[in-house]
Amino acid sequence: MAKNDVVLIDSVLQQMQAQDPSIDIGEHFERFVLEQILKNFDLSKEEIEFGWTDGSHDGGIDGFYVLVNGLLLTDPTDFAWPRTGADIQVILLTCKHHSTFQQAPLDALLASTQEIFDLTLSNAQLSGKYSGDIKRCRDSFVAAFQHLSIYRPTISFNIYYASRGETALLGESITARSAQLKALFHQYFSAAQVEFIPLGASELVELHREVRSFALDLPVLECLTAGQEGYVVLARLSDYCRFVQDEKGALRRYLFDSNVRAFLGANLVNADIAETLSNKVGPNFWWLNNGVTILATSASLVGKTLKLRDIQIVNGLQTTESIHRHFVTSIAGANESRALLVKIIVSQDETVRDQVIRATNNQSAVEPAALHATDRIQRNIEEILFRSDWFYERRTNFYKNEGRPDARIISPIVLATAAVALLLKNPKKASKLRQKNIRSPEAYAAAYSEHFPLNAWPVVAALIRAAENAITRAHRASRIAHGQHLAAWRGVLAYVAAVRAIGTYSYTHQDLVALDTARLVDSFMDECWATINRAVGRPGAAKVSTQQLTTIAALMNEKWGVTGQLTDGQRELPPIVKPPSQTNKATRVEDETFIDQVAKALPPQPWRPGMHVQVARELGAKPYRVWNAIQILISRGVFMRQHDGVVYDASGNEIARDAIRERLV
Repeated sequence: MAKNDVVLIDSVLQQMQAQDPSIDIGEHFERFVLEQILKNFDLSKEEIEFGWTDGSHDGGIDGFYVLVNGLLLTDPTDFAWPRTGADIQVILLTCKHHSTFQQAPLDALLASTQEIFDLTLSNAQLSGKYSGDIKRCRDSFVAAFQHLSIYRPTISFNIYYASRGETALLGESITARSAQLKALFHQYFSAAQVEFIPLGASELVELHREVRSFALDLPVLECLTAGQEGYVVLARLSDYCRFVQDEKGALRRYLFDSNVRAFLGANLVNADIAETLSNKVGPNFWWLNNGVTILATSASLVGKTLKLRDIQIVNGLQTTESIHRHFVTSIAGANESRALLVKIIVSQDETVRDQVIRATNNQSAVEPAALHATDRIQRNIEEILFRSDWFYERRTNFYKNEGRPDARIISPIVLATAAVALLLKNPKKASKLRQKNIRSPEAYAAAYSEHFPLNAWPVVAALIRAAENAITRAHRASRIAHGQHLAAWRGVLAYVAAVRAIGTYSYTHQDLVALDTARLVDSFMDECWATINRAVGRPGAAKVSTQQLTTIAALMNEKWGVTGQLTDGQRELPPIVKPPSQTNKATRVEDETFIDQVAKALPPQPWRPGMHVQVARELGAKPYRVWNAIQILISRGVFMRQHDGVVYDASGNEIARDAIRERLV
């Protein structure tokens, strides 16, 4: 290890601490390591913090992430589960700001993983004391394992131990513990891939130097048309695959930030793509595939190479991931000449780019909320916040990639939480607000109303960030992991601070606009948080209740003489409406072998009427048993709920429809 590697790491940490001196150097080191490990997954700040489990009762696990097909699993009830072709990846991290690698962190990790990954135990049966964040991440893994096990997913465990030490000097005790960890996971998951990865100063420097490249070269076979506004080209499948892979052969997932879909596994469309790729004697690939669409701010054709800058693949994620998987899992022939159709649109106009993103992602069944990043109100919010030095990431990690300070970056879900708490004046509904709560057009329009004063958004952002900082400070002092506490209480604290500063629950939106954000100093926010603690005891991670809010309001009235009523001006978010089919329940327990047979016999959704009867004939079973097995599979998330030929997601939104049935109707 070069001596300067440690110097470089320490200088990076010093810069981070200069930006936020309230955080100790060890915590900055953890964040730095997590950002390097997770760099290629393009996670948002909130997603990184979701799996950042360091704190008391963390079992020696400082980071715990469950990814399905490269997407972080945060809410099993609101996840687009792939049917087949699933890849479950678990990342575990233990991290110490030490100058050497020591045995103690691995001792703790070995002891905790021994029971955390014993799936015969429920959370209540765990003998060790584990934080709510650890149990929540464990629940995510259990959900992924149970939902996808029927389809035999690939499972991998990457166990990282990071320090500022030198990996070449790992002692025998570290090597022995790493071997025990690998053996433990192989014992629990026989077919899993397990890797122990020590990260010292040199390895961290190497990761730090890896820069996401949005300027890439694409070799082309033919350029069908060219001009200032774009190109339509044919590229070899192998050349395109290398184009979307990094130096280590991993997919550059950050290139898909503007694509609103996730890889859906081996569904009907992707199975067809995979079959086409494997059939080398069939028609050329581009004859059978719609191709991909790439946005770029500039493009130039030099010989047979197209040089692109600021790349975003806005349509073709399923095709791209299928091509990547094909070349990773098979050996392409030296004479591979099949091609892919690639459309490149060149524009620096953000409005035009947003229109392209919406158009290219709105040609098949996609949740409408996924396209809202291109809405006028979202662009207006981004612009008004930018004028106040707030950076609104309506496009994930856009400002982070520009190097803007983390403290001034705010995500859509955090801003939506603030809007519900402060502009709808409904802190209870803001507690643990999730994306699915604002997915319907009515709920979205309420949370991001065009009628809200545009200049209220910088005040809203300042209040919610001040609330987050106050909660984080308090939890840091007590060494309690704060992920779920933050989601439950940041909206409430922001509301309490606003009411205290204005002096009444009956404040108007213009009163909020006039609020002097200079008052939101640490001492002011800490006192507001202390008042909440005094009213309800130590706040838990559960959603805030009406009784808790009433108790908090009573203490606020007594302490600060706040006028009005807690419910003054309060508005509701439209509720999630579930389709009638969600009332269907399995009526009996079925044998797992039979359930597996039914799952394999069912075609992709939407199903035609009477599908359970058809499957029953194939299996030689009673139709009611097949219907019952289908309800069990739906309850596990293996299939979506369906009613009258319409398929609904977990939140009750329509996502697909039986086209043949639709024509008949």
